[in-house]
Amino acid sequence: MTPVTRDLVVELVHVGKWYGAFHALRDVSLGVARGETVAICGPSGSGKSTLIRCVNGLERHQEGEIRVAGTALGSDGSGVEEVRRRTGMVFQSFNLFPHLSVLDNLTLGPIYAAGEAADRAGRRALALLDRVGIADQAAKFPGQLSGGQQQRVAIARALMREPEVMLFDEPTSSLDPERVQEVLAVMEELAAGGMTMLVVTHEMGFIRRIADLVVFMDQGEVVEAAPPALFFAQTHTERARAFLGRVMHL
Repeated sequence: MTPVTRDLVVELVHVGKWYGAFHALRDVSLGVARGETVAICGPSGSGKSTLIRCVNGLERHQEGEIRVAGTALGSDGSGVEEVRRRTGMVFQSFNLFPHLSVLDNLTLGPIYAAGEAADRAGRRALALLDRVGIADQAAKFPGQLSGGQQQRVAIARALMREPEVMLFDEPTSSLDPERVQEVLAVMEELAAGGMTMLVVTHEMGFIRRIADLVVFMDQGEVVEAAPPALFFAQTHTERARAFLGRVMHL
């Protein structure tokens, strides 16, 4: 039988990262296939955010290989511009420009950095704001919106890049519980539409429903990686069992 070849959009091979003497990522290998949602969880300081920032070139790895949408990210910073053109990134904080309207937050980059015509960028932005459920907020400023609405603006802004992969770094961690579901609903819609996503999150319900693969990290290592049904039913390490025991009872 011919083995099935996965169409990997994100691939990390034996990746290592240090901050001075601190070993932040240890021999990390991971692949995200086209259309998959891979969820990364683990305790604070386990290397989750460092990993996803390395994938976007915000941090430079010192060992191993990282490839995103066919482009190699070098430890010297090579490939970063191309990778960022093909990825969307959503952070814990919303990182919106407070002095610009919601619509202008979405169109600023495409118009001034990519040279897109203002009318076309505006039409795309309004369509994306409608997609995330806040088209009626286009003329407002970020400070006039709830946290959940601001994060949905941030997602729409990332989608303006027409990315091949979306990267999420704990996108609901700064939101109150009532607003968390607003953002998760948008992410679930993206997953259902076939968007490739790498998500750092502690939202276990989201992971169960949406993830194709759950990656558990601790002390910079990938300790376990399994489909949700298997991960939640029979974790193989005491570190993963202890983590689940804490987060599932919060």
